[in-house]
Amino acid sequence: MSVALFGLLVAATVAALVGLAAYVAGRVIPDQTRQDYRDSSGLITGIVGTLFAVSIGLVVVAAWNQVNTATETSATEASNLTDVFWYSRTLPTPQRATLQTLATGYATTVIDEEWPLMAGQRRLSQNAWRASEQLRSFFQTVEPEGGGPSARYGQAMARMQAVLDARRARAQMADTGVPPLLWVALGGCGLVALLPAVLCGSANRRVHITLAAAVGGMVGLVLFLVYQLDFPFSGGISISPAAFEQALDRFDSIRALDAG
Repeated sequence: MSVALFGLLVAATVAALVGLAAYVAGRVIPDQTRQDYRDSSGLITGIVGTLFAVSIGLVVVAAWNQVNTATETSATEASNLTDVFWYSRTLPTPQRATLQTLATGYATTVIDEEWPLMAGQRRLSQNAWRASEQLRSFFQTVEPEGGGPSARYGQAMARMQAVLDARRARAQMADTGVPPLLWVALGGCGLVALLPAVLCGSANRRVHITLAAAVGGMVGLVLFLVYQLDFPFSGGISISPAAFEQALDRFDSIRALDAG
């Protein structure tokens, strides 16, 4: 089931529950009590509703920025890894093959093992960490001679460091989401924002239930959106390993140049 359909199902479920609560409230609570509540609670519920809307807006913007940052970080990591692979063409045949094997193994491990771990457990793969350390250690075995090779080696080392920096940033973002206390605040504000629609509403029961269900569905849909944006590498709205898949394609193209 797609995220959009699941979100609509969540919204419909919450709308049905809130509509049912409004129906029960209309049958149980006397009309005069509902009128008293409507007259005395307008200011408080208005403030809470505004606070809920502002908080949701800030959380959604922050979460979306986190997704964009994580996307750029993954693309930077894969791009610099491709530059490291390009550097292998300047090395002697044995070292060239070793560097290409290490880079390919790292990208493959990130795609096949690390991405599912980030989605399910919000952590990075130990095998991928070892692969990155092997890549870093490889450069300690290279001894460039002359100005040109030394310059290319320095550039490659800078690219390798950029890969490691992006990886560490990705590790932090994989486990960074909305704080639990903020979830409690959002849930509490959302519940208080629903109270006027459930307890007060129109004197016409059908209008009362319809409006309450509409408000409940909207609150449920917004909270579902925040949940899906909570972690950038998991959930329905998450980042794919497309950048690393493209890097593997580039590796094949670079190997083809050597073969040609």
